[in-house]
Amino acid sequence: MTKHFRNVKTLAIIGILLFSIISAIVPTTSARETDGFIGLSSYLDVTWNETATQKPIVPRGTPKQLVLDIRYGVTRGWFLSDLLFNFYKGRQVNIKLEITDYSPWCTPGLKSGTITTVIKDGETILNNLLTIRVDENAPAFGAGFVKIKASVDKIGAIDGFEQEFYLEFSPAYLPLISAKLPKTNTMRIGPMDTAVFPIEVTNLGNARTKVYFEVDSVPEGWIAVVTDDIIIDEGEGSKGTAYLMVRPPKNFGYHDDDASIRVKMTPARAEDTSNIGNSEYVTVIVESRGFSIIGLEAILPIIIVVILLVAIAIWYLKKKIRL
Repeated sequence: MTKHFRNVKTLAIIGILLFSIISAIVPTTSARETDGFIGLSSYLDVTWNETATQKPIVPRGTPKQLVLDIRYGVTRGWFLSDLLFNFYKGRQVNIKLEITDYSPWCTPGLKSGTITTVIKDGETILNNLLTIRVDENAPAFGAGFVKIKASVDKIGAIDGFEQEFYLEFSPAYLPLISAKLPKTNTMRIGPMDTAVFPIEVTNLGNARTKVYFEVDSVPEGWIAVVTDDIIIDEGEGSKGTAYLMVRPPKNFGYHDDDASIRVKMTPARAEDTSNIGNSEYVTVIVESRGFSIIGLEAILPIIIVVILLVAIAIWYLKKKIRL
C-alpha cells in the first residue's frame, strides 16, 4: 500500500514537471487553458508622484518631466502554482508602455516604450520618464490628463496583462499680453492742448486677465494720466483699451518742448490678482509747439502799472511842452 502511494506521488510530481516544461517551451498556450488551473498572472500598476503634479505646469515653459512608478509582479493561485512559479524565476519580462490619449492642448512623450525586468518573488518597482509640454491655449488650472496603456505578454503559464492608467495634471496661468498704440505713438500739440493716446492690449494668456497701468516715467513739468486697470476676457483675439492723457507745461511764453513718456502694464489673473506676470511697456512722444498765455495773469497788474506810468509820463511831457 505504501509502495503504491509512493508510485502515485512520483507520477504526480513527474506530471507537474512535464506540464511545466511544456508550458515554458510553448508560450502560446491560451489563458483559458491555464488561468483557473495554474493561477499565475502578471500584473502592473502605473502611478506618478502626486506631489510633483500639485504644482501646475506652465504653458510654453520648460517641458515638465514626471517620474512614472511601474510596479510589476506575478499573482499566484493554489499551492502548486508556487512550485510552477519557481521554474520562471529569472525569466526576462518586457513591459510595454504606450500613450493612448491626452488633453488636446498638451504634448506628452515617454522616454522609453519598453522597459525590462525579470520574474522574481515579490514586486519589482521600475521607473520611466514622462515629459509633458503644455500649449498656451491650455485652460488655467483646468483638468489635464494622459492615458497610458501598460501591458505584458503571456510568458508560458503566466498570463499576460493589459490595462490603461489615467493620470491627471493641471496647467498653470500664463500671464501674457501684447500692447500697441493703434493710432500713433507721436503727437504734436499746442501748449494749451491735451494729447490722448489709446493703448490696445491683447490677452494672450489662458484666463481672464486684469491689466494694471502705471505711468513709469514723465518729464518734470509735464502731466500724464493713464487708466488704472482693465479686465480682458480669455479667448483668441480678446482685447481691451486703456487711455493715456498727456498735458505739456503751460507757463507763459513760446514753447518748443518734447517729452518721452513710458507706460508700464502688468498682467494678473482676474480671479486671483496675486498671480501676476512680467510687465510690458509702451512709449509715446509728445511735441509741444506754440505760444501760451497761461501765467499772463500773474504779471498783468505789473503791466497795467507800467502802462499807466508811461501814459502819465507822456501826458506830463506834452503839458510841459505846451507851456
